[in-house]
Amino acid sequence: MATPRKPNGKPRPRAVAAVKDGDTPNVVRLSTTAERAPVEKVPLFWIDDAEYGMPKTIRPNVSLKYLRMIREQGADVAGAWLLEEVIGTDAYEALMNYDALEEEHLNRVMAIVQDHVLGKAEQQRAGNG
Repeated sequence: MATPRKPNGKPRPRAVAAVKDGDTPNVVRLSTTAERAPVEKVPLFWIDDAEYGMPKTIRPNVSLKYLRMIREQGADVAGAWLLEEVIGTDAYEALMNYDALEEEHLNRVMAIVQDHVLGKAEQQRAGNG
């Protein structure tokens, strides 16, 4: 039997059946005491000679918080929260206090952050990841 396809030609996802090991279902076990790896940063923007960065890898829970905030409080509030959450208070204040900041600069920084936070999920949803 052929795999059912969506109108765009991609296969429809199959329902996920619960996998069991004997009588015990396999579950994900998380620990609040697990040590987090050090955060490696990548450059995001410069103001004069000061470099401001963001984490190379974004924690998935940041994406979840951002998506919920979009639903509950709107994209503008969520975007402002995300920017400060990802780049940190010092970088956020540097942008905020940079009097020559133009809308184009801010939009570009925000787009980079949003793409970085959601990019992997978006690529996977599009079948590219």
